[in-house]
Amino acid sequence: MSHSLYPDVFSNSYSALIGFVARRTGNRQTAQDLVHDTWLRLAEREARPREESQAASRAYLYTVADHIAIDHLRRAGRTAERFDASGDIDLPSAASVRDVAERHLHREALAAVDAALAALPARCRAIFLADRLEGMAHAQLAREHGVSVKTIEREVMRALDAVEAALLRWRGESAAPRRGRRRTLSTLLGLAGMGMAGSAAWQAWRQWVPGWQLALATRRGQQLEHDLPDGSRIALDALGRAELRYYAGRREVSLLAGTAFFSVASDAARPFVVEARGARVTVVGTRFEVAVDDDGALRVAVEEGHVQVQAPGAARHDLHAGDALRWSPDAGVERAPARGEVGPWRKGWLDFRDVPLSEAVQRLARYSPVALRVAPDAADLPVFGRVRIAEAGTWLRLLPSSLPVTVRDDGPGAERRLLISRR
Repeated sequence: MSHSLYPDVFSNSYSALIGFVARRTGNRQTAQDLVHDTWLRLAEREARPREESQAASRAYLYTVADHIAIDHLRRAGRTAERFDASGDIDLPSAASVRDVAERHLHREALAAVDAALAALPARCRAIFLADRLEGMAHAQLAREHGVSVKTIEREVMRALDAVEAALLRWRGESAAPRRGRRRTLSTLLGLAGMGMAGSAAWQAWRQWVPGWQLALATRRGQQLEHDLPDGSRIALDALGRAELRYYAGRREVSLLAGTAFFSVASDAARPFVVEARGARVTVVGTRFEVAVDDDGALRVAVEEGHVQVQAPGAARHDLHAGDALRWSPDAGVERAPARGEVGPWRKGWLDFRDVPLSEAVQRLARYSPVALRVAPDAADLPVFGRVRIAEAGTWLRLLPSSLPVTVRDDGPGAERRLLISRR
């Protein structure tokens, strides 16, 4: 380290660095330990050139500390599963953060990406850059380009495939046909914020390559809660799927299925955006629920704070504590006060207040070991009541005492299901 500015930079930044990591972890003693780990990480590296500036050294130092803190939060994150503790959750391993300090390697990687984007059709390139750099909603892009949301998604995936293939070639690997999840671009690069601090190219890169990402999924009868590196928290209900990505200037979640409740740490510089069914829910810091129903509808309910909802083909809606919104392609936007507690499933309950029987059973089916089906003649019967999820089977057996229905087995062996029909 004799040819590096790091000893001086570390000494001058020590107190401020501890404060920075303490804000990340919420614990000053932990922050001190992680800052010491940062110094050990730097001490194990080869000496860097004397001409490296003090500003660049300090930026690199903070970046290393930031990623060590994120790794610590990942390991320490408490994941609580309820109702079925035996299921597996799709938690991919954290992308390794490798030291790629040689600047010409960064330039080569960015050149490979630039070439891949330049080779794309103009519309595909424009859609991809608007999606990744500007964070435009897919619904808005679809309107601007006169195509469907599905077409926008395909164009974004096409561009991502092209960038991934270019980075694989840059690494000397063959771009085999895809058979699984797309690799993270930061993993392909082997970097996550190191080396190009202050560079305009690097700042642009950070806007559309996530510095942290995670995929979560739950099985039938399973719930989980997970702490996020910014102090936010997500609770995911049964049969839910969500993908989270944190960029330099925004935090994004794609809710692909099920229901999620978010407790978002305030950060005015990085809005928290949930995308689902082509809609975009934007907040800075609040507590709210987003649900994707099997019939294609989207529901948003706010427990605390303020959120903005931009649904496809609809005006922007501002929701505050106690507000709720439902959007579907057929009915459009319907606003109403939230019905009771927001996200009662987190405490093991479901509240039904004048809910169609088909919707109530669809909700219960996420926890049922057997398939549930409601006959069309009973689908619209109104349901009122509070159901303990752990006792959903009992509730179904007693249903004929409160509604004019019968509940019977329908289907042999492994295909067994309960059919609820009008009597």
